[in-house]
Amino acid sequence: MKKPVLFIFILILSFCTAANLGAQDSRVNSYSLRNLLNYQYRTSVITIQRLAFKDDLQHAYNVSFTSMGLTVSGRLSIPTAAPDNIKGIVIMLRGYQRLSTYYTGKGTENASLTYIQNGWIVISPDFLGYALSSPIPSPDFMAQFYSTINAVELYKSLELIAAPQTRPSPQVFQYSSSVPLTDRVTLPVSFKKIVLWGHSNGGQVALHFLEIIQKPVDTVLWAPVCIDFPDSAGHFGRGAAWAESFKELYTARDFSLFNYLDKIAEGTRIRLNHGDADTSTPISWSDALSKAIEDENIRRDANRRGRILLRYARHQGADHNMYPARIRSSVLANDVLFWEEN
Repeated sequence: MKKPVLFIFILILSFCTAANLGAQDSRVNSYSLRNLLNYQYRTSVITIQRLAFKDDLQHAYNVSFTSMGLTVSGRLSIPTAAPDNIKGIVIMLRGYQRLSTYYTGKGTENASLTYIQNGWIVISPDFLGYALSSPIPSPDFMAQFYSTINAVELYKSLELIAAPQTRPSPQVFQYSSSVPLTDRVTLPVSFKKIVLWGHSNGGQVALHFLEIIQKPVDTVLWAPVCIDFPDSAGHFGRGAAWAESFKELYTARDFSLFNYLDKIAEGTRIRLNHGDADTSTPISWSDALSKAIEDENIRRDANRRGRILLRYARHQGADHNMYPARIRSSVLANDVLFWEEN
C-alpha cells in the first residue's frame, strides 16, 4: 500500500505546483527582460502627499507616482541643505520586507541618513502591494519585474529635470493642495546627478534596471540577489519544484539577468558590496556576478566596446545589512565618495 500512497502524494504535489504556476500565460512573457527592453515606459508627476516628519537633517515626505498605470507610493527625503548645495538624487531600492510589518521607508531609511547628511535627496518607492501603492497585479510571482518597471519609470520621470537642460524643466514634483505652505521646501530646478542603490531583492531589480535603461547610471549594490529568475523566486520561498515548472513553461533565458549583461551601458560604474557572513544571500552569488561581468568585459575588449566599471568589495565579517557598525559606516561613507567621484 505504501507505493500507491506515495504515488498519489506525488501527483497531488505536482498538481498543486502546476496550479500555483498555471498554464503558460502571455502576461508572464510580456514582462520578461527580453520584452521589457521594448516596453513602452512612461513618465509621471511625483506628487508630494504629506510631510511625514522633519528634523535637523531632512524633510521626509510621503509621495506617489504612476507606473504601469497604477499608483506607487514612497518616501522622499530632502536634506536641509540649500537647494544649490544638493548633489543629486539617490533612487533606493529596498530588499524584501514582510508585508504585515511594512511602513513607507522601511528597508532604506537607516542607510539613507548618511546619503542625506552628505547632501543627497533620497527617493524610495514602496513598490506595488505595499503601503499606499496599488495591489500587485496578477501573476504576483512576477513582482521583481513589476518593480523593475516601477524603477525605470521613476528614473525616466526624474531624468526630465536632470542637468544639463536644453529646454525649460517640467514640473516633475508637485505638492498636493493638502500640504500646508509651512510644510513645503524648495526643490532644485534640476538634478546634477541621478544614482541608484539596491539591496538584496532590490539589487536584482537594480541589475534588471541597468540592462533595460542602457545608460551609465552610477550604481551601488548591497548583497544583491544575483541569481537568475525563476531560481531566485524558488530560493526565496516558492521552492525548486516551482522554479522547474516555470522553466518547463517559459524560456528561462528571456528572464536571465546574466543573459543581458551585454545591454549594460559602456562606462557604467557599479560598486558591489557583500559580506562574507551574509546568511541571506550567499557571497558566492556576488562572486559569480563579478566573474560574469569580467567575462563580459573580455568580450567587450575583443569587440572594442567600453567596459562595465565594476568595483567589488568583499567585507570580512559583515552580514546581510553590512553590520557590524564599523563596517557599515565605512561602506556608507565609501558609497558617497563613489557617487561624488565624477
